[in-house]
Amino acid sequence: IGVVDIWAAFRRSLMLGTVVMVLTVVLSLLASPFFAAEPPKSTGREWFTREFIAEFISSCQAHGAADTDIVATATEFTARSIADQYARFLPEPVTEVVLSGGGARNPALVRAITHAVTHTVTNAVAGTIAVVSFDDLFFDGEAKEAVAFALMGYLHLTGRSGNVPGATGAHGPRTLGHLTPAV
Repeated sequence: IGVVDIWAAFRRSLMLGTVVMVLTVVLSLLASPFFAAEPPKSTGREWFTREFIAEFISSCQAHGAADTDIVATATEFTARSIADQYARFLPEPVTEVVLSGGGARNPALVRAITHAVTHTVTNAVAGTIAVVSFDDLFFDGEAKEAVAFALMGYLHLTGRSGNVPGATGAHGPRTLGHLTPAV
């Protein structure tokens, strides 16, 4: 079965309510040391390797999961990992979650994130958490990178800091980049 076929089957199963997420696999992954480590941190190929994916699929299959159930489990893991990190590490109440990128256009993932953050993250201020699209709040998310580079160029030209030490672990504010005039 191909990737496109799996996604089509997942959407059909989701609509029919026949997809089953493997909660024990999700909870096991969330118990790994990576999620307990304090920010700043990043996920990437060093964590989500081919071996990780193979083990994830194998763990799901060991619980009798079909391909569509594996997709549902990955979706739930993604959503719960976001909510888990908000609950563990954000000191202020969360009132709004802004989604961007390809996942923001995936209705199953958006529903899962909305459910996870509203049932996991405490919001003592408003009691509810709005989950909104970056595109609806600001501008087309496809332009984010261009806008970010324009902002970094502006900050460099004006001699202002372009980093956030608390988010990156840098030792202090820094003017980023280098201006290389045309010849």
